[in-house]
Order: sequence, then structure tokens, then C-alpha cells
Amino acid sequence: MLLLGKETSFVFWTRLATERLIMNLRRYCLIILVCICAFTPLVVYGQTLTILNEQLKPIEAATVSNETGELWVTDATGVVNLNLDAEQQLTIQHVNYLSKSIRWKPGQSAQVVLEANVKSLDEVVVEGFTDNEKLSKMAGSVAKLEPKDLNRFDNFSLVSSVNTIPGVQFEERAGASYRVSIRGSSIRSPFGVRNVKVYWNGIPFTEPGGNTFLNLLDMANMSDVEIIKGPSSSAYGAGNGGVIKLKSTNLAQLSNATMVGVTGGSYGNFRSNVSSNWLGEKTSITGKYAFQNSDGYRDHNQMQRHTAELDLIHFANNEKTYTASMLYSDIFYEIPGGLNPTQLADNRRQARPGSEAYNASIDHQYFIVKVGQEYEFSSSFRSDVNAYFYTRNFENPFNLDYKRDKEHSYGFRAQLENDFQLLGRTSSATYGNEFQLANLDGKNFGNVAGVADTIRFHDKLSNEISFWFADVKLNLTEDIKLTMGASLNHIVYRINRVEDEISQMPGKVTKEFKRVFSPRVAISKSWGEHFSTHFSVSKGFSPPTTTEIRTNEGTINSGLEPEVGTNYELNLRGSTVNSRLSYDVAFFMFNLNESITTETDGNGVVLFRNSGQIDQKGVEATLQWNWLANSTGSFETLNSRLALTHHDFEFKNFIDGGDDLSGNALTGTAPNVVSFMTDFSLRSGLYANFTFQYSDEIPLNDENTVYSEAYQVFHTRMGYIKGTPKIDYEFFAGVNNLFNEEYSLGNDLNAFGQRYFQPAPERSFYIGLNLKFKH
Repeated sequence: MLLLGKETSFVFWTRLATERLIMNLRRYCLIILVCICAFTPLVVYGQTLTILNEQLKPIEAATVSNETGELWVTDATGVVNLNLDAEQQLTIQHVNYLSKSIRWKPGQSAQVVLEANVKSLDEVVVEGFTDNEKLSKMAGSVAKLEPKDLNRFDNFSLVSSVNTIPGVQFEERAGASYRVSIRGSSIRSPFGVRNVKVYWNGIPFTEPGGNTFLNLLDMANMSDVEIIKGPSSSAYGAGNGGVIKLKSTNLAQLSNATMVGVTGGSYGNFRSNVSSNWLGEKTSITGKYAFQNSDGYRDHNQMQRHTAELDLIHFANNEKTYTASMLYSDIFYEIPGGLNPTQLADNRRQARPGSEAYNASIDHQYFIVKVGQEYEFSSSFRSDVNAYFYTRNFENPFNLDYKRDKEHSYGFRAQLENDFQLLGRTSSATYGNEFQLANLDGKNFGNVAGVADTIRFHDKLSNEISFWFADVKLNLTEDIKLTMGASLNHIVYRINRVEDEISQMPGKVTKEFKRVFSPRVAISKSWGEHFSTHFSVSKGFSPPTTTEIRTNEGTINSGLEPEVGTNYELNLRGSTVNSRLSYDVAFFMFNLNESITTETDGNGVVLFRNSGQIDQKGVEATLQWNWLANSTGSFETLNSRLALTHHDFEFKNFIDGGDDLSGNALTGTAPNVVSFMTDFSLRSGLYANFTFQYSDEIPLNDENTVYSEAYQVFHTRMGYIKGTPKIDYEFFAGVNNLFNEEYSLGNDLNAFGQRYFQPAPERSFYIGLNLKFKH
């Protein structure tokens, strides 16, 4: 759906038709590739078999056995030589990985990817600050969501899954309108994702102007999610909230298989998806297509999205690997807007008055191409280089105006890693550069009955961000590791106001921020095999986004300065001897200066300002129980997880219009949040997931005179999964908000006219089917 203004010239219509044709051709080409992957007969052939982990690194000492009892063991390169002349079933096993069976036919060589068998929280392998290692050896708060975590809910969005992580709140103000808060970072985000850096398949998904459009991605485009909480500028540049890393494909789940899924639910929710992979000796090809549609819980809240993705991996040799990804996304969704208390009480499902009349909505098309290379020059020197180009069209009629943006961007991240000997032990240094440049053509019109009217202002922007980074890890003893990292950041926004019908003052503005040096120091100590402590000090910074400098009413707020702060953090991680109980606890204190907060003018336009200091202290804890040491009786697995968040965030030295708000609670952050999950699976194939979530009341304005009510919600999903040598199938059904709690999952902060509330759906149901065809 595309809404057009009064510009109806032949040139405009020709250009528009051409752009739409190109976008659709991209989408359909990717769909065709998915179908080719899905229906090409594939089978594992070979005389040599290579066993890899989820990071596509070789697994040594994995065993390969056949039906007659013959046994092979992989060498240091993960390879076994099989002298077989007949087709047979092979089982691959390793103590740290889940076993996998494949159908083997003699011929050329092949590869198999195993999934890690993680029993405790500290065994989880994360990339974190530039390196893959277990949480027990890494300082800082890092959480990971794997496929089993993402599939505990309805598969429509990331919202419920991410909200099981302490310290993180994934808000859905309305269908497909997302906002992410990591330790209170969303205070400056009236909409969208800001103050958090997002990566997708190794490249920055956050655009150079500081905004991230997470709603462009379907669940099919995210197989693993890793979240670093708190300042991570030493390795990833701007963003005090943290970093989110998304990996689109987990080959341990999808290799040499085609997966088809369909889910339907309340409020017109429907999603279908197909993903297919072929993994050979030298090449992996993955194609995906997903479609999602929703009528929405509220009035004027329909949504529709198409995504298509193609991923390629070429294993040139043992030292060199090439990767490529293409993603096309086309999303349209309506914006119902915030309600005041009277409107909320009258009809919580209504849209804000005027939203339908002005057709408040977003129509967004996005196409990105990414290429990369990993090269192992020697056993002690490696490189990882990724580059991208994207183009996007963005159309946004709103109650107050009508925006049209076109943006093109390119960039890269180059990372080198060098091992060296120190004190008789191997240490490492990681260093590199990240660069992004975007050119945006942005037009702002008046809005007359949902149609673009007279132009108000027209800007051409050039946004550039670059930083050098380095990270040194020193293994001082067998049990102590010292990490020192830093980055040097440079950001410049160039705004050329080509037309200005508001103040008749066209011209150029350059906002170049001072170069920022962001260091981080951390030390980790292992106290035996089952307990470790970690302490870190890091400096972070977050410049204003282009949306905050160039506001909707036409102001260019060039005086806005970056937020800067220092974070002190202590992490405790461990498990019992039998790994039945494990825990991950973080204590932190973050002192933020020049914090950016919001205010709303008399027309309802959100403006931004630097507002002094914010003190953030908190405790975040995750505890996991594995009730069964081994499968027993009818039960295959039975485990529980408890996530606790306590945040004591308050303004310090904050004067607003002569009012001293120092000591007030930070807007938009709940003091206490609890999530409790219990899952079980039976040998018969039946399984169930239960999730309880509680949130304290939340202050909705800086004065702390309005709060949202505390809420508690309960979600459940049950299903049946069974497999054969050729096909796995899963049938599932679930209920969200089982007890019909009335709450808002993403309020508008400091809203004009008390339009704070974005009501979340009442009780809803869903049902689905997943099929996995093994090639």
C-alpha cells in the first residue's frame, strides 16, 4: 500500500512505477531462489565428513558410527575419512553437542553442523566484545537467545522472547511499532529503536543517523539473538544502551533441510514462512521467504510484511571463507496513536482521534546486500571483513505532517585478531575499523486527509560515522584474565535545507561532534570450575540521532550534545557441580551526563534536550534449574528459569523550566520486573512452555505525576513434535495474556494532552504447524 500526494506528473509516476518494479523483482527473484533450494533433491554424499559447530569451526573428537557398529573419530580439523561403498545411516556424537543422524551415500565430501548441548548459563558461548567464548570467561552482561528460546511463543515477533532477559524491555506500542529499552535507554525514544546498536550477520543494521528499523525483520531473519547490556562503545561505537547482534541462519537447525511453517491467531494474525538450505563440501545456500499479516488489536492498526532473504557461504579452503547475504523487506502498518485516560477508559481499542482521518501509517521498503570474508593467515592471525550497501524508501503520513524519505548507505567493518605469547600463555589482540556513510533525501509535507499537500521543508543529509577499535585480552594466570579495550569515534551530520516554506531560511548546517575516546577495562577470575567473578569499568557515549536534531516541526537542533557516561559492573556466574542449578548475576552503577530526554510542544511534536545527569544503579539476575539430571520415565526435559530486575534510576541535577526534578525516578523504567518460565518435554513428543511476567508501575512523565499501573501476564504454548528419517513435524497452540490483563506494553512518555497509553492486546489465541523436510 502506497499513499501518494498531489504530485501527479508523468515523470513522478514513471519513477514511482520503476522503483516499485525493481523492488518487486528483487523480492520475486529471492522467492524463486528459495523454491529452487526447497525442491532440488539434496542428499549428503562423500568419502570425507567434516563436523562443525554453530560458529562453523571444526569439532575435534566427535564420533561417527554406523548401524553395524563401526566407529570413526574426527581429527583436529573436524574431519573423518569414511571408506564406505553403500548407503547407510550415520550417527554423529560429541559430549558437548546434541547428536545428529544423517543419511550417507558414497561420493564427494560433505559437512555437518552440530548444535551445542548447553546445560548451564555459564556454558553459553557468546561473541560479546569481539571474541567467541563461554560466559564464564567473559566480563560484562551478555545474554543470548537461541532457537529454542525464540520458539517458546507465537512466532509473530521477538517481543515476548526478549522480555525474558533481565534489564531488557522490548515494547510494542502497537502492531509492528517497536521500541527497545536496555537499562532505561528508551527514555529518548518516542518511537523506534535508538541508543542501541544493532548488527545483522556481522554488519551494522543501525543506520548512520542512529535509528534502527527492527520491524523490517521477520522471525525467519533471526535465528540467534545476542544482547550486550550497558555501554559497549569500546568495540561497537555509539550507544549507551548496549548492542543487539542478530544472526539470520543457524545451520545446526537448517542444514540440508527445508522448513515450512504457518501460524494463525486472534485479531487476524497470520504468518507463513519457508526456509531451505543446501550444505555441501564447499558451499552453503540458504533461501527464505516470510509473509505476515494482522488486522491489529486496535482500530487503525493493520499490518502487512513480506521478507525474502538469500545467504551464501563458500568454503574456499581451510583458511578462507566467503559469505554473502541479500535481504528485501516491504512493510506497511497503521499507527493508532496514544490515548489519554478518558479515551482509555471509554474504549481501549480505539485509535487516537485523527489517526484514521490523516491515515497515520508507515510504508517502508528496504533492500540490503552484504559480502564478507574470513581469512586465517596463520594459526595466530585472522581477519573478518564485512561490507554492505542498502537502499530504502520510507513514507509516513501522520496526524501533524507527511514524510517521504529516500536513503542509500554503504559501509564496512574490518576486524583483525592476533594471538601472541605472554608469560608463557596465549593472549590475543583484536583491532579494526568500522565505517558508515548514508545519503538521505527527506521531504516533509502538510497532511490533508491523508494525502501529501504543500511541501514544508526539504533536506538532503549526509551522515558519516567511523571509529577505530582495539581489544587486548591478557591471560595473566590460568585463572585470571585482563581485558583492555578502547575506540576512537568520529561522527558528522551534514544537513542541506534545500527548501524551507516554514521560516524561509534554506541553508546548510554541519554538526560535527568532537572525537570521543571510549575505553573499557575488565578483569575476570575463575574460582574453580563452577564459579567466576568479573569486574569492568567502561565509558560510553551516544550522540543525538538525526531524528532528534532534525525534528518534525522543522527545527534543526544543532545545539544538542552527546550523552556520555561511565559504567561500573560486577558479574557473578556459576553452577552447581552437576549443573542442575546455574546463575548469572550483575550489579551495576551507570553515571550518565548530558542525558537526552523528551518534551512535547503545544502541537504534540516531540522535541529533545540535554537535561543534566541520571544515576542508574541496579541488580539483574538469572537463575536456571534443570530438574532432571538425565531423561527419566516419561520426561525428556524439565527446567525452569527465573529472571529478576531491580533498577534504581533517578534524575540528578535536572532543572526543567525552573522546576527542580532532581531525585525523581527515571521516566519509562519499572523499578522491578520478574519473569518466570517453566518448560517440559515428554518422550512421546508432547511439550509445554509456561511464562509469567510481572512489571511494577512505570512513571510516564518527568514530574512523576502520572504512572502506568503494575501488571502481570501469563503466556503458554503447548505442542507435539515428532520426527522420522525424512521429515519432522510440529503442531502447536498457545494463549497470550491468559488471564486477560489490561495493560500497556510501550507507553508514550511526556505525552502532550496526556496521551500516554498504547493498550496491549487482551487474551489472544494462536495455532500453528511446522514441517521440516530433510534432504
